[in-house]
Amino acid sequence: MILGAVSLVIWFIVAFTLGVKWFIDEDTPQPILMAGGIALAIAALPWLAYPWLVRRLTTRRRDTPRPRRARQ
Repeated sequence: MILGAVSLVIWFIVAFTLGVKWFIDEDTPQPILMAGGIALAIAALPWLAYPWLVRRLTTRRRDTPRPRRARQ
């Protein structure tokens, strides 16, 4: 869910920035489709990095001690 929210924010920022830079109005539909496609490709980057992020967050460092078991 967090990754989806991050991708959505990235998509909005890139699409809006390209729309402002290219000054897209209602008479030019092609550039807005291109801006959306470019933004979609950039917003996909967190999803492409997902396996690396999961591996990075789930592996334990070698210098980190293992937690001790609680006595019952």
